[in-house]
Amino acid sequence: MPLEARKQALARALQDPEELVRAAASMALDRVEGLAMMGQLTEAARKGAKPHRIRAIHFLGRLNTPESLDILLSLLHDPHFDIRVATIKALQNTLPEKALMPLVACLNDPEPSVLQGTLETLSRYRDRKVTEYILPHLLNGDPETACSAAEALGRNGDPRAEPYLAKSLESSSDPFLRAKAAEAIGNLRPSAPHEEALQDRRDDASER
Repeated sequence: MPLEARKQALARALQDPEELVRAAASMALDRVEGLAMMGQLTEAARKGAKPHRIRAIHFLGRLNTPESLDILLSLLHDPHFDIRVATIKALQNTLPEKALMPLVACLNDPEPSVLQGTLETLSRYRDRKVTEYILPHLLNGDPETACSAAEALGRNGDPRAEPYLAKSLESSSDPFLRAKAAEAIGNLRPSAPHEEALQDRRDDASER
């Protein structure tokens, strides 16, 4: 079915008597219109005023196509940190596997807001390697980063992080980190009977 015919079918569904149908049609119509405007969205995301770029980036994050993903991945290297942050947040919509390692690379970004956004986005992946990428920022990060890492570990829920969170809860001098560690421990999934432990990194931890 051509895109225009899809748009017409979905537009008619906006008049459906059932709210759930109207809501689904509205979301689908946004996506179809985005596909029809891919060229304009690409240009808007790459240049122009920042508010327009950020809106285009958020739209691209909802499209979930190979083309939109490639654009978003390229914007992880944008010279403007707020564009990088917007791109990282847009990737939360679909959490594509192809974006995992580019996001891990963003953990080395010197801008704190980029690092914090990356920790949040990575925490939503259900890949066991994610815990190992986040953990050093709990153990060796500055206080704000350590708090973000603790929150990310709790959101991810990997029970292998528990000993490290418990260490922060018991010995950190930062009450905010202790609070985040406590919250995170409460959000961890139960350990599996033969859960493989993480490589011990406690020697790297500094007393906060």
